[in-house]
Amino acid sequence: MFLISNTIKITIVARRKEIEIMRLVGATNTFIRWPFFLEGLWLGVLGSIIPIGLIAILYYNLYKYAAPQITFKFIDFLPANPFIYQVSAILIIIGAVIGIWGSLMSVRKFLKV
Repeated sequence: MFLISNTIKITIVARRKEIEIMRLVGATNTFIRWPFFLEGLWLGVLGSIIPIGLIAILYYNLYKYAAPQITFKFIDFLPANPFIYQVSAILIIIGAVIGIWGSLMSVRKFLKV
């Protein structure tokens, strides 16, 4: 969240003159804020792709090679196919929420609209 917040802050500072022009022309606060929210969303989703790839590769290899060797009754591995998709969906949602949250915090703090 801090990385996304700082990225949005840098974007706001870099686009300060454009924001001033938009205000002078009569842009609403919502119109000014939406691009920053979308940027935070995309940063969160793109930031979740690397953990998804790592988890998918590691779990698939663990399921393929280690699951047949582990014979404990209390350890049972789920099949890799639906499990990886479910974890990926959860990670993308978490990344999007964190991205939007970081963007909201940054826009509220650094964009005095």
